[in-house]
Amino acid sequence: MIRQFLLGFGLLIMVGGFLLIWDSPPKSFMRQQQGQVEKVPSADSYMTDVTSRRFSKIGGEQLLISSPKIELFTSDSKVLMSQPSILSIDQQTGANAVALNAQQGSLSNNGETLTLSGNVVAVIDGQQGSSHLSTESLSYLPETNIATTDDRFKLVTPQVKISGKGLNANLASEVFTIKSKVQAVHDPI
Repeated sequence: MIRQFLLGFGLLIMVGGFLLIWDSPPKSFMRQQQGQVEKVPSADSYMTDVTSRRFSKIGGEQLLISSPKIELFTSDSKVLMSQPSILSIDQQTGANAVALNAQQGSLSNNGETLTLSGNVVAVIDGQQGSSHLSTESLSYLPETNIATTDDRFKLVTPQVKISGKGLNANLASEVFTIKSKVQAVHDPI
């Protein structure tokens, strides 16, 4: 009798296990993927066809920003711009304006840092004439008029054509520090 009870109980366990597997969805037998893709953040707000002016702490006009679309991400305190066109004006003289154009741009650190990427072109109006800087990415601090890049760049001034990799530039005083792979051609006037 005990033998028949164990045989019936074993048969009942096997049939129950078979039905449990049969009715389970296939996903329950798959391993969970490690490192799932994070959700792409969505903008809290956006604007189209934007022209914005930024003023310095002393009240002078510092930046004029134009963009077909600007997106605001409040959680990251970041502003993303598509095809930005930026005009920076020197606070002391009002001269030495810097015009910046790129495919993408972002303002971070409460507007202290402007990061541009994708065919960045900067036109610097200096005392010696107009200089053109082109690179793939550029970080610009409007308050101090300092620009930096770690990418390859080309700088064309009225007298010199320079290319290299990595650049620190004080655009107000027109002092350029090149990091590596420098090539220059000097053409005196």
